[in-house]
Amino acid sequence: MMGGVIFDLECRTELTGLFAAGEDTGGVHGANRLGGNGVANSTVFGGIAGDSMAAWVGAHGVLREPDARAIDAVVNACEASFVRPPGDVESIREALYDCMWEDVGIKRSADGLRRALSTLDALRDRLAATGVDGADRAFNLTWHDWLNLKSLIEVSRAIAVSALARENSRGAHFREDFPQSGDLTQSTYTVVRQRGAELGIEQMPVSFSRLQPGESLVDA
Repeated sequence: MMGGVIFDLECRTELTGLFAAGEDTGGVHGANRLGGNGVANSTVFGGIAGDSMAAWVGAHGVLREPDARAIDAVVNACEASFVRPPGDVESIREALYDCMWEDVGIKRSADGLRRALSTLDALRDRLAATGVDGADRAFNLTWHDWLNLKSLIEVSRAIAVSALARENSRGAHFREDFPQSGDLTQSTYTVVRQRGAELGIEQMPVSFSRLQPGESLVDA
């Protein structure tokens, strides 16, 4: 996965008032992330985000009252595990690791990705039915693991559906059944959006504003 939240040059996102920078954003690294780029990404865009946020707060001034219903919904979702019988969260995590390594790893194929999506759906349902001990919520590491695992499964589903939709091989993404890179001038990036319980996929064209594929800033 080389992606993250979509953001603009001022680090704004589609959600009003939400700014993003660094490793949780997409579009900076392209098809393959080079070692060490994450530090430069966080430093450069972190500075831009700070300036942009300060300007935004100055322009908008008054803070809004939080949406109590939204807060209650999130609290209820996070505490859902306390009303269910405690189960083995670690075994679900191990099953997730195995699924992503075996079927969404270095070499990918349609059969493996479809199998992974089926497994991920089953793991999501299994986690939803698995509770944690609610006797103590302060420093409840099992609860933290449950919440983290819920996010890991959702991110894994986004990776798998994106890999299944991309029928070519680019950067760190390699499809055994589609080994060719395809027409680089018609490159697209994948946008995943949550639509109810399902994930919607869009292929958006890449804008080559500086260099066209095959061009270089270095003189031959």
